[in-house]
Amino acid sequence: MSDFGVILIDKPPNITSFDVVRKLRKITGIKKIGHTGTLDPFATGLMQLCIGKATRVVSKLTENDKTYLATCQLGIQTCTGDITGEIIKQEEPPKITKEDLNNIIPEIIKITSQIPHKFSAVKINGKRAYELARQKKDVVLQSRPIKILDFSIKKIENNKLTYKAHVSKGTYIRVLSETIAEKLGTIGTTITLRRTKIGKIDLNKAVKLEDLNSSNWKEHLIPLTQIFSSLTKVYLDPEQMKFFRNGCDIQITLNDEDEVIVLDNVNDCVGFGYIKNGYLKPKIVFI
Repeated sequence: MSDFGVILIDKPPNITSFDVVRKLRKITGIKKIGHTGTLDPFATGLMQLCIGKATRVVSKLTENDKTYLATCQLGIQTCTGDITGEIIKQEEPPKITKEDLNNIIPEIIKITSQIPHKFSAVKINGKRAYELARQKKDVVLQSRPIKILDFSIKKIENNKLTYKAHVSKGTYIRVLSETIAEKLGTIGTTITLRRTKIGKIDLNKAVKLEDLNSSNWKEHLIPLTQIFSSLTKVYLDPEQMKFFRNGCDIQITLNDEDEVIVLDNVNDCVGFGYIKNGYLKPKIVFI
């Protein structure tokens, strides 16, 4: 069995995303581990951890859209936009009807840009925005394009609004909660946040961190062929493999494709490439 691939983790609350990486390094004995999207310490849910050589595909996986289940407490605003921050404003929210909730759904779907929260990991002149915010320095962030691919409200109870959002890369749910509250005529902050999906990969395939150990972690290692199951598979024989691993083009009788996953004769991933004018051209090669 290969010692590289992806482990899906159901992140617990109250630890950082890097804590998850650190714990996996200890469990696996492998230093080369990277995740494909940060979850705030208070948040839970799906994280993709690329192990070993698979860290070379982190950038591919970070592009995927994500789905979240979040709860926004209406009537309070915190400095961080979530429950971990200091309350900076408090008010009694208006009575919100089912019609009010239905009316904001199309407005949320139409959102095409967002300014990241000042307590975010966005870099400003080499410094993280949250580092500057903690030092009480002025933080000015630029609006960035996002997409709300789907949005639904699950329930509202005791001024706590629970919603599901399917969003593009770079969307801040804490900011989305504040926007939802604003459209309802009040203020709000995110009190629970759970990532349930990344691309087509669902949380129900993840393992809890406490259930992993040095004896069983490989059982949860998902090969890249499964992670990139939508890509066309190209199988190479040992002779072709030599050329591919040396970065050479290989003549092949397949139609042009922007990206394919390249496998050896035992179905192990050896890299990624593209096909143009009858040739397989390497993009990423695992040596």
